[in-house]
Amino acid sequence: MHTIMDKEFPLEALPADAPESACGLLGFWSDHARADALPTRDDFNAQHLAPWIEDLSIYDYHPDIDDYQLMLEGENLVALTGEVWRGAFARELDSHFSTNLHAAMSVARTTEHPKLDMLRILDADWHRWVRLVLPVLRKNKGEKDVFQVFLAVFQMP
Repeated sequence: MHTIMDKEFPLEALPADAPESACGLLGFWSDHARADALPTRDDFNAQHLAPWIEDLSIYDYHPDIDDYQLMLEGENLVALTGEVWRGAFARELDSHFSTNLHAAMSVARTTEHPKLDMLRILDADWHRWVRLVLPVLRKNKGEKDVFQVFLAVFQMP
């Protein structure tokens, strides 16, 4: 059970009234996931992601410090927060916004499955948003592969 003060809580699946954009992005991830491998950046390239490009933020995982660095910030997230956080780490964002972003990303990384959450965000009023945390692998020839997290939030109707 969730209280009125909860700001985020996990979802097993997207709600029936989830925005089409959220459903489409999760479907795209699922279409490119394989039983033995995550989707790769070859799948998750700018051309394929065009319908969601303003909604997406990309984080690189740094195992040496066990944190996720924001490499590319979606314009819609910048508009939502009113700030640019490029270069920041998930733990910094958690501290500033009182969220569980690092934990959500860690679940996606360790399970190699999307992590879905419902968020309550205060603007002038409380609004509901669905958050998708999608694990993706960036393969680097001759170097170690980089685990990435693609994050998107969509306002619920």
